[in-house]
Amino acid sequence: MALTPENSDDGSNGGDTTSDDLIFEIEIDNLAPREEDENLAPIPPRQIPELLITRTVALVRRCHYPRLSLISRAFFRVISSPVLYRRRLQLGVTEPVLYALIGFPYSYERFSRCHILNLNISESLREVPTFPPIYPGSSVVTFGYNMYVIGGLNGFNHPVSTVFVLDCRFHAWDNLSRMHRARYRPAAAVIDRKIYVIGGCERHHAYDGWIEVFDVEKRTWSTVPDPSHYISNMPGGGFVTSVVMQDRIYILDALCALVYEPRQGTWQSLGLESSTLMDFWRDPCCVIEDRLYSFDVLCVLKHPIVVFDPVEMVWNPVKGLDDGLPYLRYSVCQMANVGGKLMVLATSNTIYNDTWCIEITLERREGGEIWGTVDSKDIVLISGTSPSIDLSCSVTV
Repeated sequence: MALTPENSDDGSNGGDTTSDDLIFEIEIDNLAPREEDENLAPIPPRQIPELLITRTVALVRRCHYPRLSLISRAFFRVISSPVLYRRRLQLGVTEPVLYALIGFPYSYERFSRCHILNLNISESLREVPTFPPIYPGSSVVTFGYNMYVIGGLNGFNHPVSTVFVLDCRFHAWDNLSRMHRARYRPAAAVIDRKIYVIGGCERHHAYDGWIEVFDVEKRTWSTVPDPSHYISNMPGGGFVTSVVMQDRIYILDALCALVYEPRQGTWQSLGLESSTLMDFWRDPCCVIEDRLYSFDVLCVLKHPIVVFDPVEMVWNPVKGLDDGLPYLRYSVCQMANVGGKLMVLATSNTIYNDTWCIEITLERREGGEIWGTVDSKDIVLISGTSPSIDLSCSVTV
């Protein structure tokens, strides 16, 4: 796996663990010597000890790394080394970074491409050219600094069993061992350092590998016997979407909602409660602090964004956003949890096809009401044709 930092800007929305006094750039050519240092010989960048570079660069925001890697070979080696990211983790200065899968249905390219959002730097979505194209219908989960891309559709009615991992530290990628079965639109989730993949293929019996588990540390797949009788109602055995709440996998099917408890290997059908959950659960959605956020497109609850409490099994509106959201196509957008904030990516409901990013801070007030505050709303992608936003997710680096 080649670990080559890019020369294009990389970034994030900034973690709340770093303060402004730690956010700085090293500009060797522009350092003005103090009067008492005029007689001291400058230290060439190539002679700075790598340990000192590591300790210093670890405090710098990651979006500046591409330029810092050009200072000298020593800087390049440090920024290309996992040691630097272990140091950042020890210092508690890791940052959540937003990635999105963007496709253009009316172009010759039928695959989506991975883009990174450089908030507070260039405020634009930029393609990550070193990442491979993503098959439609793939499921993507994140664990630490990695994104795992699972299955998908390669051509008409041809699901694949391929899995690859994207290393978001260095924008490198590697193939993993294949699943036992090819899958299209499977449910996927990370629990206890294991990736559970459910469905996305026709089911025949309890031991046909309908559920597979990937051990992140051992990098091996195993199948899980499932004596239940749940079968997806969607063509091909796929699902609409899935999320994790309370260490359980909530799965949205075309006609019902299911809950899988991986530790016990048990299923639960929500019964009459399923209709309540499905009132507003759509794709897009995301989970923040064990609560499910989705769009109320018709504003039935008189607010555009709603939140589901899995304990009380009830939907409530997110208040305070009525005047802060632009006029967008919320039915074809994506949501993501970025460092505890709600991020919305959507195209404008105009002829210009601009893609916006809305950053929302959430607050739980007395009485249990959830209020949102729009921190920023910016155009992050301008394109001639209408893009499809297939996925957005956050990775910590």
